[in-house]
Amino acid sequence: MKRRDFIKLGASTFAYGNITATYADDKKKDDTAVLFLFLGGGASHIETFNPIPLSAADRRSVTGAIKTNVEGIEIGGLFKELSSRANKIVIPRAFGHRDQNHASAVHWVVTGEANFGAGTTSKWPSYGSMMSRHHGVNTDDGLPTYVKLGQYDHNGAAWLGGKYTGFDATREGRKDLQLLGKSDDFKRRLHALNVIDDTFIAKKQQMSKDWRDLRNQSVDIILGNGSKAFRVEEDKDYDKFKEATLGQDALTAIRLLEAGSKFVSLSYGGWDMHTNIGQSLSTKQVELDHYLSKIMDVIEERGMYERVMLVVTSEFGRTPKVNQNQGRDHFGKLAPLMISCGSYEMGRTIGASSPNADDFDSGRCGPEDLAWTIYDHLDMIKTTRYTATDGRPHSIVKDDSKNILKDIS
Repeated sequence: MKRRDFIKLGASTFAYGNITATYADDKKKDDTAVLFLFLGGGASHIETFNPIPLSAADRRSVTGAIKTNVEGIEIGGLFKELSSRANKIVIPRAFGHRDQNHASAVHWVVTGEANFGAGTTSKWPSYGSMMSRHHGVNTDDGLPTYVKLGQYDHNGAAWLGGKYTGFDATREGRKDLQLLGKSDDFKRRLHALNVIDDTFIAKKQQMSKDWRDLRNQSVDIILGNGSKAFRVEEDKDYDKFKEATLGQDALTAIRLLEAGSKFVSLSYGGWDMHTNIGQSLSTKQVELDHYLSKIMDVIEERGMYERVMLVVTSEFGRTPKVNQNQGRDHFGKLAPLMISCGSYEMGRTIGASSPNADDFDSGRCGPEDLAWTIYDHLDMIKTTRYTATDGRPHSIVKDDSKNILKDIS
């Protein structure tokens, strides 16, 4: 995003509300939040959290397995740092669905709602958009309730309406947040826009008012306290995160949650490894291991371990048998999932896969259960229905869904 584009404050980036947007009637004063780390492309459930070390050579983790600090739990061999933190995570090993198409599988996992053949059209709101509807689009300090650091499909508002889409915090846009508020030129342009708006609102009231509301949302972040959370270079832990985009995005996410945002999604794609999976993971998973461990450490150091739920997942897993190109193909029956949150019993696996990790054996759970788990943590389960823009009411969870951390073993 160029600076001139940011000054225009286009609705495609900020289409979710205004600085005076009223909070939803059912807004809660709880302090829980979620950091949702999405591994786009389909990360292998085997090389991450279920290495099946006793299986055949063409099935078990190509990166081996590593023992953790919890007796009896082994994870993928490249998770060397995470292995010493297994007492602070839960691994549901029977998590999955039945969709092997990228777009529709992403939809299922990031919304909790199936949508076969979805393409890029969303049928259901993402978790963050539901949270934005529940709490209102802004916090009291001018921070967006829902922030997106990096993109993946179906992380928008669908039938909730555009203002709940979430704040799309591009890397260049974050730099502009820090600079524009100090600019006299920016303030002059803003005044000119307000004068123009006064004219247009008189002629086309709703359209122009909506545009002003959208722009004001962005201005509030620039001129208020909201932009401070994006200044990662000022953070005491910056040196721990500065070496990679994932690290800087992760620190930004932590600062946003610390400042009051309720749902931050973090995208770390590149997991569609049909060939040479071992070689690809030697860089991709090592980087994930390092920064995922740092995220967990800093969340705890800053006193957020019990209130912030960290969710790490992907749209599906990979085929249990390595293919002729030394890769793994799409596999929807099982998918990687890891959850960390001090409000629940950690240091355990939930459910089990078959010995070859090609199906579930016990403790089956799916995206609808992940949705229930997230919404329960955010104290949203009692708010069971929201009205779509077409006036139709929708329940936010399936009646037969369960909290993975409480109700499944």
